[in-house]
Amino acid sequence: MGNLVIVILGPTATHKSEVGIELAKEFPLEIVSADSMQFYKGMDIGTAKVPREIREKIPHHFVDIIDVSEEYSVSQYKREFLKLSEEVYGRKKIPLIVGGSGLYIRAITENFPVEESPSPDTELRKALSEKSVDELKKLAESIDFEAANKVFDKKRLIRIIEYYNKTGKKISEVKNPEGKFQFLKIGLVKPREVLYKDIENRVDRMVEIGLIDEVRRLKEMYPCWSKTARQAIGYKEILDYLEGVITLEDAIKLIKKNTRHFAKRQITWFKKEKNVLWFDSTNLEKVVDEIKRLVGEFINEN
Repeated sequence: MGNLVIVILGPTATHKSEVGIELAKEFPLEIVSADSMQFYKGMDIGTAKVPREIREKIPHHFVDIIDVSEEYSVSQYKREFLKLSEEVYGRKKIPLIVGGSGLYIRAITENFPVEESPSPDTELRKALSEKSVDELKKLAESIDFEAANKVFDKKRLIRIIEYYNKTGKKISEVKNPEGKFQFLKIGLVKPREVLYKDIENRVDRMVEIGLIDEVRRLKEMYPCWSKTARQAIGYKEILDYLEGVITLEDAIKLIKKNTRHFAKRQITWFKKEKNVLWFDSTNLEKVVDEIKRLVGEFINEN
């Protein structure tokens, strides 16, 4: 049992948290959040955080660990997850990773060597960001053709150049060391039209139960937000409304649109994750029974 990890992944609004809670009630599991916005204290409504009273009964790790003025990196997450997993195994339990932040999940499932990643070079990034995609592509290809050949967006081309500048090595030569965990990966998804309708209803519900007051309170407590916190969907739009940039009606429309786009990007990312057993979570009760059966088999066989 000392190297088993269960993962529940998928786009937003697919009931990952509910499934995680149902599993934790029945099996010796401890929930580990892989939702990078739930790391933030006070960002409760807009991140659909599991209510505090449930978290007091069923522990959730990596929830409420920083405030909105702070940043938190994938390498910190991986380092702290490795430490936490040992503690969880020591309690004769299994980590259950639940969330939709793809890079954080893959840092664990594919053992991305993120902890070896050099720190950002802001001066270089600024200079490179003024170049066109074509110019960056040529430069990146001259440094590391294998990596640059697969990439078409500015951010990743800059990363290839920056990595080489800082380490003298090609990013394409970085290999993931063999991981020590054995995974059961469960993916939750819904038909696109159902998912989009659920996202819109969820945004309306968040506004109803006090999202605007939550953002206002956080803004008063922390005048300076970190770049990541400022970009959180649901928060950046309401901040713009509170700062008089847009109307409340436009802010709500934007949250819905940005969340739909985010869900689409999550689906694209997770399709590339290996060995995921996918379930349509529209009919939740039926799905939970099937997932419980799989988790039971996974634990018993190992």
